[in-house]
Parts: sequence; C-alpha cells; structure tokens
Amino acid sequence: MTAFPTTTQAQLPMPADRNRESSDGGAISFGDVIAILRQRMVLIVALWVLFGAIAVGLWLLFWIKFPTYTSEAWIECVSDNPGESLSIAQRDPEKDVYERFAESQALFVKAPEILDRALQTPEVQSTTWYRETREDIRRLELEDELYAGHRKGTNYVVVSMGCRDRNDPRIIVNQVVRAYLTTVMDAGVSPFERELSTIRDEHNKLKSEIADKRKRLLDFAKDNLQPGVLFDNPGSISSRLVYYAEQVAMLETATRELEGLYQIYTDPTRPIDFSLERAEVEIDPQIGNLVGRQLNLEQQIAVATMRFGRHHRTTRNLQQELDVVVGDLTPLREQKLNEIVALRREQIATAYQNSQTALLAAMDELMLAEAEQKDQDTKLAQYLDLVEELDWLREQSQELNKFILDLERVVQSKNAIQIRVAKRAVDPLEKSAPATILLPAGVVFAGMLAMGVAVALSLLDTSVRTPQDIVRHINIPLLGAVPDLDDEEVHIECIETAVRDAPHSMVVEAFRTIRTNLQFSGPADRQRSILVTSPSPEDGKTTVACNLAASVALGGRRVLLVDANLRRPALQKFHENVDGSNGLSNMLVGNADLASTIKKTSLPNLDVIGSGPLPPNPAELLGSPQMRSFLQEMSATYDQIFFDAPPVLLANDALVLSTLVDGVILVCRAKQNSRGMTQRACGLLQKVEAHILGGVLNAVQVQRGGYFREQLRRYYDYSEELISHTSTKPKLPEGDSGK
Repeated sequence: MTAFPTTTQAQLPMPADRNRESSDGGAISFGDVIAILRQRMVLIVALWVLFGAIAVGLWLLFWIKFPTYTSEAWIECVSDNPGESLSIAQRDPEKDVYERFAESQALFVKAPEILDRALQTPEVQSTTWYRETREDIRRLELEDELYAGHRKGTNYVVVSMGCRDRNDPRIIVNQVVRAYLTTVMDAGVSPFERELSTIRDEHNKLKSEIADKRKRLLDFAKDNLQPGVLFDNPGSISSRLVYYAEQVAMLETATRELEGLYQIYTDPTRPIDFSLERAEVEIDPQIGNLVGRQLNLEQQIAVATMRFGRHHRTTRNLQQELDVVVGDLTPLREQKLNEIVALRREQIATAYQNSQTALLAAMDELMLAEAEQKDQDTKLAQYLDLVEELDWLREQSQELNKFILDLERVVQSKNAIQIRVAKRAVDPLEKSAPATILLPAGVVFAGMLAMGVAVALSLLDTSVRTPQDIVRHINIPLLGAVPDLDDEEVHIECIETAVRDAPHSMVVEAFRTIRTNLQFSGPADRQRSILVTSPSPEDGKTTVACNLAASVALGGRRVLLVDANLRRPALQKFHENVDGSNGLSNMLVGNADLASTIKKTSLPNLDVIGSGPLPPNPAELLGSPQMRSFLQEMSATYDQIFFDAPPVLLANDALVLSTLVDGVILVCRAKQNSRGMTQRACGLLQKVEAHILGGVLNAVQVQRGGYFREQLRRYYDYSEELISHTSTKPKLPEGDSGK
C-alpha cells in the first residue's frame, strides 16, 4: 500500500512489480516458508507443546515403567611373552592373529552350548528375566540381548546385557562368562591349538585338491589339446587354417577367371576375337602346303601373263589351278579354326571344372580347420580356466601355510596367551535406557514436527489466502487487498458504503489503494468502462464495485455505477433512491430513457443505475446492440463506468458483458475461493478475450505474521489525531455485505 506504513510481508505488488512476481510460478520459496511459520505461530506453539508433552511423557513412561539396567564384564586375553609372540608378523591375509583370536573368542561367548549351560544354572533361573521369558525362546532372546565384542585397541572382550530388573544383568553376564571359561577349560586344548588343527586339516584338503586339479589339467591337455597348440607352431591348427584360407583365395580367383573364359567360348551371342587361333591355323602343315602352292601358282601366272598374255591357254590353265587351290584353302582354314576353337573350349571347360572341384575341396578343408580351431579355442579356454583355478588354489595354500607357521610359532611359545576375567559384572548404579539425551532430542523433534505440520497444512490448503496467491497461482496483477470487517477498529455498519460512512478507516484506505493502482495500470481512455465480477457469490464484488466507484468519484471524476446483475441485484439495498421498478433492463428493452434510469447519490460525481425488473433473458439483453449504444453514450458523458455483474462461474452474463467493456476486475474472497475455482474464472474470461485489469483480494483476516496485522495498529496510531477531530456521517441501514 502507498497511503499508510506497511511491513515487508504485507506490501502489495504495484503494477511495476507484476512481471517480477508473476514469474515466480507456483514454486514455494524460503521466504514463503518463513511467512507460513510466522502466520501459524500459534498453531506451531500449540503443536510443539502437544508433541513435546507426548515425547516427554513417553520418555518418563519408559524411564519409570520400562527402564533398562546394563551391566558388563571384561575378559582379558593376556600375553605372557609379548616380546616374542606379539612382535612377530602374525598376520593372515587380512588380520592380526591376536586380534582374530580375540574376535573369535567374542563370537564363541554367544555359542549355543555356552548359553544353554548358563541358562541351566540356578542363579539365572532365579532372575526376573528368566521367569518372564518363554521357555522355547529363552536362548534366542539371550543371544539377541547379550552383547559380546572385542574392544578395538585393547586385549579385552566385553560382555554386557541390559534388563529391566536391576540385579538381572549382573547375574546373567557373570554366569555366561563362567560358562564360557568352563567350556574353554573343559576342552583341555589351547584355543590356538584347536585353530591350528582346523587350519591344518583345511590345508591338507587344499593340497589334495591342488594335486587333483593338476592331474585334471594334465589329462585335459593330453586328451583335448593337440601338440604345439599352446605355442602356435607351424604344425598347429592355426597354421593349417592360414594355409587353406590362402588356397581358397587363390582358387576363387582362378575359378572366376576360368569362368569368364568359359562364358566367352560358350556364349554364341558374344563376339570372339580369334586372332590367336587364326595365327595357329596358318602354321598348320596342310594350310602351309596350300598357301605355298598358291604363291607358286600366282608367280607362274604372273610370268605366263608377261610372256603369253592373260588369255593364253597356259595362263588360263594356271589360273584354273589357282582357283582350285584357293577353293580348297578357304574351307580348310575354317575347318582348322573350328577344330582349334573346339579344342580350346574343351580345355577351358575341363580347367574350369577342375578349378571348381579343387575350390570345393579347399573350402571343405578350410571349414574343417575352422571347426577344429573353434573346438581347440573352447578347450583352450577351459584349460586356461583350470590353470587359473590351480593358481588361485596355490595362492590359498601359500596363505594357509604362512598362517600355519604363525600359529605354530605362537603354540610353541608356552602359555603365550591366556584367558582370564579382568572385571566381573556388578549391579548397575543407574539406568542406561532410556538415554537422557533423548529428552531434549524429543523436544527438538517435536518442534520440527510442529513446523512441518504447519507448513503441510498451508501447502494442502488450496484456497486463495494471501495477495501472493493471486499473483503466483492465478497469474493476474494484484490491485489491492481489503481487510476483513471483523478486524476493523472503526465501527462500520455497512461495508458497501464504507467510503462514505468511515472515510478514515483502514478498509477505506485499502479501496483508495485499489483506485490508485487501477489508475496506474493503464491509460485512462482504456478504462472508461470496467466490469467487477467474482468466481462465486458472496465474494464481495458488490462491495468492491460500490466503494471503488465512490473512491473514484471523490477523486474528482464523474462516475456511473450500473447494477448489471439482472439475476440478483444488490445496489438498490444501499442507495435509497434506487428501486427495482426502473433501471437497466427497462432501458435495454426500450421502456425507459437514460434520464429516468440514472439516479443521483449523496456523493458528488457519483450516479447509479439500478437493475430494473428481472428479465427472463439477462445474457441476451447484456449482449444486445442496445447495450453497445448505452456504453457508447455513457462513455461520452461519464469519465468512468463501473458494472456490478453476476459471478463468472454461475452465469454467462459476466462473460457476455466482459467482451463489451474496457476491462474486468476479478474479486476473490480470502479463504473461501479455491485456486482452482479462481483459475477457472480467469480461464473463462480469457477465452472470450476479456481484458483482466487485475484482482482484488477481499476479507483478508488479521493473523500473526500475516497481512494488515501491523498496518492496522500503525495506521490508527498515525491517523489518531485526524480521526478524533473528524465526525462520521450518519450510517445507512445495514445491507448484505457478502454480495
């Protein structure tokens, strides 16, 4: 607010801060948690007292009715020759031999035979614990409740137990220790000697297993692995695999080449160059003889022609003989060529078949070698697994052998370690449980639980409670917040006329703040007509419309307040000269003019138009052309027009009218409207593209750490002199403040 002092928690966001606050979304911040804790401080204190009382009561109940007394005894493992037996490196793979012995004895204390021997003693049977424990579970209960452990860094084994009777833990612990010592003495053998015998047996079994594993390894290699497979020599399967792979590659290349030649010689459609075959034909003896005769005859013909002439009988005879030779030479050449081609085709076909056969044989050998190699790889992997197991067994054998040597050195030292009772259990002097630290811890936890419950209740509350809820969850600007009338110190009979009746009250100051924020939310020419509505009835929309119109009118602007709630009108209750006989509905149906429907009020610059008779079709009237004409005419006459409309979620009237006005103010009632309800109302307005100027949170209650608590006191302290010198005007009859 701007007109009176406020605290940080109660400051209302001005228009300049809207973008910043709306960007926070629905996330809760650390400041919100602090605000919740401040607001619910009374609840937190009450819950803290309640939960703290429960915690203290439970602690006292257990302290008085179910206390626990604990008693303990110490068993010492004494070394007679520490310089020799304890200075040597007595270590197994992980622990010191002496420490391992102490831990073994701590475990042996809770052995079943020792607990059974202790339970059979008359001393234990006389205890309250023995009588209250069922017979079938006594040993199990004793094993669970009895503690036996080696105290690190010392020679002691601690045996302790807690019981509700003060004398029981001393008796039971001492009897268990006695049963343990008796059992050890009855054994007649040093604990180290028993452990040495056990370890030797384990070592012998391990050596036998190693020998068996070595024999299995040799038999496996002999029966399953070929000679040289472990070293990959040339005679191994891997070398054969490489050889046959190379052979297959060579034969595949040769086969492809022969296949190409075979197709050339067998395909009649493909042209073939027989130059080599023709050359081979020319060297044939028969062809050579005929070619020689041809050349000889040609020479003779040339000589005869020169001597006798071309037409001489000798020349003609020689020509005829030449024709015979040429006629014999041509078919002979074709015959020889065909014979050579056929022979070549047969040779290529035979070579192609032989190459295919050799390729198949090589591929079979390769597949066989691959199968053998795979089998050898599998067997080799099994062999390597056996080798690894054998190596692990050998390592275990070496560790056990080293441990045996250490134990033998300890056993050889006479009385190297002895067991004796260093401290017997005594009656406890005070209770061990419940622990005293639990009392303040319970109180602190009760406070934390109380704060958690308070925060959880606030988070589970989905109602609109604070101005931040308007901005964060509804995501609209906040114009202001109106305090609840019950928290107002100035007496106000009718909240709808508070601006007129109690101008110096906190409530009226809140409406002035809303007026100021509204003026700065946009240009004045875009706020000529404003619709005031709410999600549901009884949210205070009529209260906001009346007081906001009065505040603007007192600011010097001409204002018209119109009752557009044609279903449940309310303005006539707060203005004496406004009745239901003549109003907005009369004007919209043409039964009255504007002059007769506009009523003056006691406030300057403020006129009112009532609803008139209730029509059967309110939405149609509010969306009619007459309504548009009414808005245009009134906008030219008045500076600002306020419409009091029905709730958005109950009637369509507000949605229809919101499309005609310049802006909409949404009124929410604190702790009554849920976030979902308000979000649905905003969603409906946004669907019809209504311009939402902002929201007003009505009836904000004063609470610790909340809004208006400090403002109320500070405001009236600051305005005390002004209020005391100002007389209030007469009050109007009380109306329905929830409209």
